Amino acid sequence: MPRRAWAELLALSALWGSSYLFISIALRDVGPAFLAFVRVAGAALVLLPLTWRRRSALEGRWKYLPLVGLFQVAVPFVLISAGERHIDSGLAGTLVATAPLWLVVLGPAMALGRPSVQALVGTLVGLVGVALLLGGIGTGASVDLGGAGMVVAAAMSYAVALTLVRRFMHGVHATALTGATMGTAAVLLVPPAALDLPTRAPGWTAGGALLALAVACTAGAFVLFNRLIAEVGPQRASLVAYLAPVFAIGYGAALLDEPLGIGTFAGLALILGGSWACSRPPRITPGSGEHEGRVRASKLKAG
Repeated sequence: MPRRAWAELLALSALWGSSYLFISIALRDVGPAFLAFVRVAGAALVLLPLTWRRRSALEGRWKYLPLVGLFQVAVPFVLISAGERHIDSGLAGTLVATAPLWLVVLGPAMALGRPSVQALVGTLVGLVGVALLLGGIGTGASVDLGGAGMVVAAAMSYAVALTLVRRFMHGVHATALTGATMGTAAVLLVPPAALDLPTRAPGWTAGGALLALAVACTAGAFVLFNRLIAEVGPQRASLVAYLAPVFAIGYGAALLDEPLGIGTFAGLALILGGSWACSRPPRITPGSGEHEGRVRASKLKAG
C-alpha cells in the first residue's frame, strides 16, 4: 500500500478513534439524544452538496433510507452516547469493534445462512475478550454493565445495518449513501432530541467537541474513508476498524486519565482478532466441494 494511503488510513483511524473522546467531553453539557442529533445533522449539512450531485445513485432506493438510517446511525449513535455516560471512552471504542461478532451471532435470524467454522471460532475468541473487559479483569477499571450493554447493543445495530446495506443499497455510491443516511437519521432523531434539550447553552469545550464530532469525526472521516476505498479498495480500507479502537484507548488514557491494564490490551487483542477472523472469507482448499463448485462456475463463466 502506498505511503500516502497509509497516512490517510492512520489519519482516518485517529479521527474515528477520537469520536469517543469528544462524545465523553460533550456529554458534560448535553444529553445523548441531543448530542447524536447535533452530530448527525451537522454531518448531513456538510455532506449535502456531495449527496445532491450523486442523488441519481439512490433512485428507487429512497424508501429503504429510514430503515438504514435507523440502524446504521440513529440507534447506535444514541446508544454509544448514553453508554459513555457510565463507561470509559476507550472501552466504548473497543466494544463497538465487536460488530462483526454480532453479525455471526445474529446471522441465522437475518437469513444469512450458516456461519463458517472460522467465523464461529472468531466469535468465541472475541466474546472471551468482551467478557474480560466487562469483568474488569486486569484492566484497572470498574465497569458499569448497563452502560457497556448499551454500547454492545450499538455494535449489534451496526451489524444489522451492514446486512440492510448489502441487501437494499448494494452498488450505491458510498458518498451519496452516507449523506442521505445522515440526513434521514437527523430527521428520525428530532423527537428524542427535542425531549433531551439542554437546560443551558453548552460551554465552549462541549461546543467544540460537538463541532469536531459533526465536521471531522463524521462528515470528514466518511469522505476520507470513501477516498481510501477508491485508492486501495474496501478490504484494505477496512483496516481502520482495527486501528480506531487503539486510538480510542490512547486518547482516553492520555487526555481523560482513564485506567489501563494488561487486561485492557488482552481484551482488545481478543476482540480485534476475533472480529478479523469473522470478517475474513474462509479459505477454500483444493479438492473441497466448495472449491470444485467455484472452479465449475468459473469455467461456465469463461465459456
